Amino acid sequence: MINKINKRLLYLYGENCRIPLSKIAKKLHKSPQLVKYTVNRLEKNGIIPFYYTIVDYACFDMLLFKVYFMGGCSTSSELKLLIKKLIQNPYVTSVYEIGGQYDLLVEFMAQNPSKFNKELKLLIKEHDGLNNYDVIINVVSHIYPMDYLMPNHKEFSELSHSLKIIIGGDRDRITLSNNEEEVLSTLVRDPKIRLTTIASKLKINIKTVMAVIKSLESKKVIRAYKSALNMQKCNLIKNKITLKLHNINIKKEKNMLNFCLNNPNIVKFSKTIGAWDIEIDIETSSPIEFREIYLKIREEFKEVIRSFNSYRIYKVFKHSYLAENYPA
Repeated sequence: MINKINKRLLYLYGENCRIPLSKIAKKLHKSPQLVKYTVNRLEKNGIIPFYYTIVDYACFDMLLFKVYFMGGCSTSSELKLLIKKLIQNPYVTSVYEIGGQYDLLVEFMAQNPSKFNKELKLLIKEHDGLNNYDVIINVVSHIYPMDYLMPNHKEFSELSHSLKIIIGGDRDRITLSNNEEEVLSTLVRDPKIRLTTIASKLKINIKTVMAVIKSLESKKVIRAYKSALNMQKCNLIKNKITLKLHNINIKKEKNMLNFCLNNPNIVKFSKTIGAWDIEIDIETSSPIEFREIYLKIREEFKEVIRSFNSYRIYKVFKHSYLAENYPA
């Protein structure tokens, strides 16, 4: 179980892994040396398994396709081989092992449905067992901070408001300069990379690097730099609720969005097209806590929910917000 100090650290560092540790130390009233030591221990113990940069892929006219696979591998060695291949696929941004009627959730990013379909068919051709699946198109996602780590803490709850992010949806395409493209790609691969390292790697001035990052953030291309959490090692569980709606209108949709925004355990709300209309990602400390939120959603919005389901997310093998071959 993560202790109180670590929860506060995981909250601050989890929402911005580029923040200087000295600033976190000041907020936690701890020494910078202790904070640095604690972060190193969290990384070494696998509690923080990796870092990722949130990019609004809509800036590049990219579409996010979620493929829920049923079956596909009969042995663990086959599954490992498949996951390795998926991770290396330049169109695959995220890979999750899930429970329920599905086994794998794989997110693809492509410029259009035709390109996505071609990549999916190539994958299925190589792995016959993957021919049973559902495809969901992500329309827009509201990403919320991990407020459940900091219940009843006024200072951090005020900070929480500024950490809410919206990606996807209808955005004008943004054209990047060569420096912006290179810096963005570098930060997607390594969100914690030092400014001096970027400057050396790309052979540009450090002040240019700083200006480029500021530009990418002001254009809302880069939205955040986050730390992932190993749910199992933190004694936490992650579930995804899917909802098929009817009789929906703008007011009812806004009420559902506000409900999710104000629930500290809900970390993502996505509007989708496909077998269901809404996906809600929830992180809790126990199955009972998840069940309570699940039932509350069903009760609160029973007039608009046609059908519902939930899936446990067991393991994250890859998690990114931009394909490696995104168009410039």
